[in-house]
Amino acid sequence: MLKYRYLATLFVFTLLFLAACGNTNTDQADATEKKAEPAELILATTTSTQDSGLLDVLLPIFEEENNVKVKTIAVGTGQALEMGVKGEADVLLAHAPKSEEELGHKR
Repeated sequence: MLKYRYLATLFVFTLLFLAACGNTNTDQADATEKKAEPAELILATTTSTQDSGLLDVLLPIFEEENNVKVKTIAVGTGQALEMGVKGEADVLLAHAPKSEEELGHKR
């Protein structure tokens, strides 16, 4: 009986020792767990805007600051606006003010 008590006590102390040796850096673990998967955003834009290189500069900054992943679809102005009408894009970036204004009135 004494032998079992000794083994049980040794087992408990071993568990306590292993628990004490575990990772105690909860701040780093909490920060990692709190970082949510980025949301996805579809940007319909014109080929000329895509080809200008502007999005290559702006999107990484925007994505980092807003925890979002932007999927860019570069098409003609009419197609980009139509994607917005159909709900196939979350954001439109075009350069046809009159068409954009007309689109705003349709909503």
